[in-house]
Amino acid sequence: MSDMLTFRARNRLPEEYVAQMEGNMVTDKDIDIIVRGPTRILKPDGTPLLVYLPKAISEELKAESQPILHTLKGSYTNNRGMAAGGARVMGPSKRSYARAVDSAMIGASDPQGQRRYCRLTAWTRDSWDEWKGLWPLLNEIARHLEENVPERYANQAKRARATAPEWVIPGTPFTTVTVNNTYATSVHTDKGDLHEGFSTLVVFREGDFQGGWLCMPAYKIAIDMQDRDLLLMDAHEFHGNTPFNPEPERSANGALVEDPGFERISVVSYFRTKMTECGSMAEEAERAQAYAENRLAAMVGAE
Repeated sequence: MSDMLTFRARNRLPEEYVAQMEGNMVTDKDIDIIVRGPTRILKPDGTPLLVYLPKAISEELKAESQPILHTLKGSYTNNRGMAAGGARVMGPSKRSYARAVDSAMIGASDPQGQRRYCRLTAWTRDSWDEWKGLWPLLNEIARHLEENVPERYANQAKRARATAPEWVIPGTPFTTVTVNNTYATSVHTDKGDLHEGFSTLVVFREGDFQGGWLCMPAYKIAIDMQDRDLLLMDAHEFHGNTPFNPEPERSANGALVEDPGFERISVVSYFRTKMTECGSMAEEAERAQAYAENRLAAMVGAE
């Protein structure tokens, strides 16, 4: 964009100060600058912090993608860590969990938790036509990433080429997408994605509401993301959202009590670092089968 504003942040708050905000919501005192136009911001050392591209996604792509993304609404999970807030909820086994938030991971997943094998997420596997329907949007996001942050795109593309192709979204350097529906994240840093790459965030909005600004509190900068806006960002810097206004009513575990009458879908696309360690889909299926058989044998032996 020829009219893009470019500037270098002069200061960054001390790491220990910002780390104390982790798990908490952003407040007005954490913001000095609100970004509303095309903007490129560099860190004090000259490396990229973010590129904000208003209306980067066309109406046509939104019309194709949003109905698919909307079907993921209600995909509550309690494994979003500090992004879901510092509060913990006690489960039936007396184990504590992060509060539930409306967030779904789609695409490919590296080994996590008890699943020690690479796989497509359940929705991706079971909704393959819908998944393919999102590829044009993800290709457009990748195009903007390459155009605006070419060095970070090149880093990510190199890793993607070193990964079994079944796990990479065609035409992109992404393996995985997180879709959040109308939930404001607490201050956190992203985990599991490529440090030398760059994260991307698209917002689709419906209805009337205020807030939900994306804030990077170490720099006291907030981005007032509107419908069809794209943000390219270093997600390993602390970031989070301001609350929505009106604030949706939620139950004790974080689930919406009723439809708030508006929707903010955020689409975060990235490359999961450990995907380069995955075998082919057939090899990972064999690994999953062996893992299941070993678990069953262990359970039978314990009886």
